[in-house]
Amino acid sequence: MFSPRQFYQQLRQRKVLTTVLAYLVIVWLALQVVSVVSQLLQLPPLPGRIIAISLVAAVPLVCYLAWYYQVQQGRLQLIAGADGEPPAFGAKQLSSLLLITLCSALLGYQYYLQSRSAATSEPLSLTANSIAVLPFTAINPTENSPERSPLKNSPELAPLVKSPELTLLTNSLAEEISSQLARSPGLTVAAASSGQVLSRQQLSPAEIASRLQVATLLTGSISTTGQQLHIRLQLLDGQNGQTLWSQQLSRELQDVFALETEVARSVANALQASLAPGSTIKDLSANASTRSADAYISYLKAREQYRLQTSEAMQQARQLFEQAIGQDPEYALAYVGLADTLLLLSDGSKEFGIIEVDIATKLAAEYLDKALTRAPQLAEAYAIQGKMLELQQQFEPALAAYQQALALNPNLAVAHMWQYLLLKQQGRYDESLQALEQAYQLDPVSVAVLYNRGYEQAIRGQFTKATESFSQLLQDFPESPLGHAGLALTDFHQGQLADSLQHWQQAWQLSPENYYFLEQYRALLLTLDLVIMQPELIEEPDYRPSYLMRRGEFQTLFREMEFRLAAEPDDPWLKFEASWYHMLVGEKDIAIKLLLQSYPVFDAKELYNMPMCSPALEISWALKQHAQTQPADKLLNQCQQQLQDALQSELRDSYLNHLAARLAALQGDNKTAIQQLQQAMAYGWREWWTFHDPILQSIPAQQLAPLRQQLENAINEQRQLALTRAQLDLTPPKQ
Repeated sequence: MFSPRQFYQQLRQRKVLTTVLAYLVIVWLALQVVSVVSQLLQLPPLPGRIIAISLVAAVPLVCYLAWYYQVQQGRLQLIAGADGEPPAFGAKQLSSLLLITLCSALLGYQYYLQSRSAATSEPLSLTANSIAVLPFTAINPTENSPERSPLKNSPELAPLVKSPELTLLTNSLAEEISSQLARSPGLTVAAASSGQVLSRQQLSPAEIASRLQVATLLTGSISTTGQQLHIRLQLLDGQNGQTLWSQQLSRELQDVFALETEVARSVANALQASLAPGSTIKDLSANASTRSADAYISYLKAREQYRLQTSEAMQQARQLFEQAIGQDPEYALAYVGLADTLLLLSDGSKEFGIIEVDIATKLAAEYLDKALTRAPQLAEAYAIQGKMLELQQQFEPALAAYQQALALNPNLAVAHMWQYLLLKQQGRYDESLQALEQAYQLDPVSVAVLYNRGYEQAIRGQFTKATESFSQLLQDFPESPLGHAGLALTDFHQGQLADSLQHWQQAWQLSPENYYFLEQYRALLLTLDLVIMQPELIEEPDYRPSYLMRRGEFQTLFREMEFRLAAEPDDPWLKFEASWYHMLVGEKDIAIKLLLQSYPVFDAKELYNMPMCSPALEISWALKQHAQTQPADKLLNQCQQQLQDALQSELRDSYLNHLAARLAALQGDNKTAIQQLQQAMAYGWREWWTFHDPILQSIPAQQLAPLRQQLENAINEQRQLALTRAQLDLTPPKQ
């Protein structure tokens, strides 16, 4: 028997520890090779599991053999004893070897049974009715990999195995599989774009599922071998990330669209217990795809630009969609994407508008006709058709188009969001909020959805929630200007004009071609009398009249307005603009004359623009000055009704309180008018011209004096704060 010290010395002398360590390194390397080969060749997990268990279970056997044997001169020899002679390896040693081998085998077999049981056990739950599809992991062959060589005979498909394009394909697969799954009745499918954003933030599956409010996640890996596309799918439990179901598929690269449909059907079948009886996925995107790899790559790149949601990126997306169509003139999805992009680039879209509405809608209609001719059941095409009709002021047909899109795909988040915008425009506030909430449930990590949700919170006085929404937008999309635009609106509704000015400037800097951001920034400069911060504004035709009025240069203002009216005598909006300046700081008789001249020209849709119900309210004032009470009351009653509809949705909007004050003043209710003015200022109303308004002149001046002083103090305070910040920004850093 050896003492512990002697035993340790023998271990070192016989190099048992060194041998075992070397063996473990070899095992680790072997397992890495098995793992890579299994993924590339899409082998079933069983062979790899057997190899791994066998290698690990053999460790006791290696230890025993290392005690007796060593490698010398390329041969395995018994280790010599202290006398230089090899020890005997008789029946006792052989029995021990057999016993250790048997124990190792039994131990490995037992572990194999346990692992097999765990791998084949029934999933915890496959009754989930909500899912999100995450981007797939790209496993790309190396540049020198022999797997690349077969593509030399198929140049059409070669671009698909290049790393950037394969990465695009991983996102596209998630998007298209989501679209396919969304057509399964009873299954709620989160927008793939939300999953893409959260995946880039390196969140855990449970964190992603929590943010998306889904019970399951579909993910996996994608690789190529020659002309073959391999996908390994995993359905994960949203609470703990445990694998509920897995599957492997291999198809030709050119069959990628058929593969997407097959994956969607496989997942739906796995979740069948929770779906509607007899529900199946219909391939509604038939004939919508392409067999041109070049066109597909251009389409994927266009989608990437589209997701950035800036004017500049939208223009890039337009070019790439056009490129995809040039590469395959039958590519229906590319026509849909191009039509969508053109509509968002129209002047009717305040976020991205740079193209005239008539031109954008005409082009979009042509491309949509081509798309629907090739794929008549594309839900996305009907949603975009609805947006086009909305821009053409055809509201009821637009709503019908949105409903058609949602009938084909009830999980189409963008259709819900566009429906919200149109319903809100029609004054159907409760319905619009329901549509917005549905869009948020399906796509909670969307720039547009987060922006609109935050805006609705802001105009209801939920400023903390609104700030959280816009801050989350900035966190998820730090390069998007809409986070700053939302914070600017939130600050504006609280009367924090200096903060609002700063955020509008940041939004404009992130998207310099966006006129809406610049317009809001310049409007605040005028309100705060800070044109000095952008002197070129003085000569801008759209802002010069407001600048002249703000600076008190009334004679120049009216001389220039007379010149413009003489040049365009039939423009009712120009007459209304001129009448507005005369109402505030000019001759009231001229204002009344211009308003009465423009009244017959406006149609019903143009008269009641909310939230100021203008120009109807100003025209009713002019009619009352001529004692035309009946037509004036008709206009006022309609404005009152629209105000009531807006207030029923719990809006906390200073513009609505200001409208209520003007309505009350026109009806002789001075007490209510003052109360509403006080409420408007408490809610952030800061328009400098407020008390120049002749509609409020029926209220005694002494009653308005405290509010006038309060407004002037608030504007001066914000002006000084903005000036201080501008000086700090312009001060060079100390050396």
